[in-house]
Amino acid sequence: ISFTGSTQVGRLVGERVARRMGRSLLELGGNNAIIVDASADLKLAIPAIVFGAVGTAGQRCTTTRRLIVHRSIVNEVTAALVKAYQQVESRIGDPLVAGTLMGPLIDQASVARYLKAIASAQAAGGQVLTGGKALERSGNFVLPTIISGVAPDCDAVQTETFAPILYVMPFDTLEEAIAIQNGVPQG
Repeated sequence: ISFTGSTQVGRLVGERVARRMGRSLLELGGNNAIIVDASADLKLAIPAIVFGAVGTAGQRCTTTRRLIVHRSIVNEVTAALVKAYQQVESRIGDPLVAGTLMGPLIDQASVARYLKAIASAQAAGGQVLTGGKALERSGNFVLPTIISGVAPDCDAVQTETFAPILYVMPFDTLEEAIAIQNGVPQG
């Protein structure tokens, strides 16, 4: 059996397949990153980052969860992303309605994981730049969220949440960007 999804569900699938001595191929716990170098074309990068992080409300294994940005442009990039996310906020709703940019999370448990991840990131020193809340209306709607100031090895950063949360981390050198990508704390 081939399964793509969360580590938690993958563990259950793997155990069940192993009981019957079957073979499995498991792609679990995606924690995708985009590295934005100082020479990046931000007119191309910003829409790609927003789509990668917010598309399908962050509920796919290929969702962008971490943004590693050269320190010289991190303020410019985060300001542009905050502006773009705030435009998405005004168009959250039924994905079958034309003009909707982001739909709901799949269930209330997903909303709870979203809120828990944000609280965990804040407890580790993270700052919510935009979003960070569940919407007070029918359905499982949340705001797309950008968080800065968290270490790459923070539990919230290392856990696949399946929600529209993007963690922004600055770098100075390519070696540092690769270390951050690998979850190595900097300091």
